[in-house]
Amino acid sequence: MTVNRTAVAPMFEGAPPAWALRQDKPFLQVVYDFVGAPLRMAVLPDHISERWHLTSLRAERLGMVLNQMQGRCLDIGAGDNMLVKLYCERSAGTPNEVAASESVGLDVVDWGSDCVIVPDCRSLPFPDASFDTVTFVACLNHIPEREEALCEAHRVLRPGGRIIITMIGRIIGIVGHAIWWYSEDKHRDIAEGEVMGMDSHHVQTLLARSGFSSIRETGFVYGLNRMTIGHRS
Repeated sequence: MTVNRTAVAPMFEGAPPAWALRQDKPFLQVVYDFVGAPLRMAVLPDHISERWHLTSLRAERLGMVLNQMQGRCLDIGAGDNMLVKLYCERSAGTPNEVAASESVGLDVVDWGSDCVIVPDCRSLPFPDASFDTVTFVACLNHIPEREEALCEAHRVLRPGGRIIITMIGRIIGIVGHAIWWYSEDKHRDIAEGEVMGMDSHHVQTLLARSGFSSIRETGFVYGLNRMTIGHRS
C-alpha cells in the first residue's frame, strides 16, 4: 500500500456512540436501520447517520470486529486508530486490559491519530509472534501488496492467534466508491493495484495461501459486508 504519506485533514468524526456498536440492538432500531439503509449505505457520512440515530457502516464493522478481538492487537489500515481506542476502552478493568493497552494501529497515511506510519506493508516493524490479533477493517483491497501484507500478518501473530478481515464484494465496492462522496479515498492518492472490493473466494484464497487455517466467514449489513477470520496454527 504505497501512497502519498503527506499528512491530510482527518475525515473522521470521533467515536461511534455506544448504542451503534451493540450487536443486540432493540427491535425498533433494527427496523429503523433497515428503513434507513439507502441513506446510511449510500448517501450519509457515518457521523451524520449516527446523528440521525442510524447505525453507521463504520459502527457495523467496528462492532463486529470488537467482539472477535483478543490479546494484543495490530490494526493495519487503522485510519483514525478508532478500533484500537475502542478496544482499550472495552478492555478496561478486565484481565485483557494490559494486553489491549499494548495494541497498535498502523497506516501508510498519517491522519494525526498516533498510528505507526510505514511506507507499505511488505515488512512490518514488529518481531515474530508479537500479536494475538491482526485486523484489516475495510482496507485489504486498498493494499496493493496484499499477499505480502497477509504473510507479514501471519509472521507477527503468535501461534493460535487470529486475523480478522472485513470486506465488501468487488461489484458493490466499485459502485459504492463511485457514489461515496465523503470516502477517505477522495482525499488521498490512489495507489496502483488498489481495488474497490474483493469477493469472498479471493479473500479466503489469499488467507490460505498465506498460511492461515480454520477460515470462517460471517455476513453482516444484509450480507453486503463480510467478516472473515483465519487462525495461525
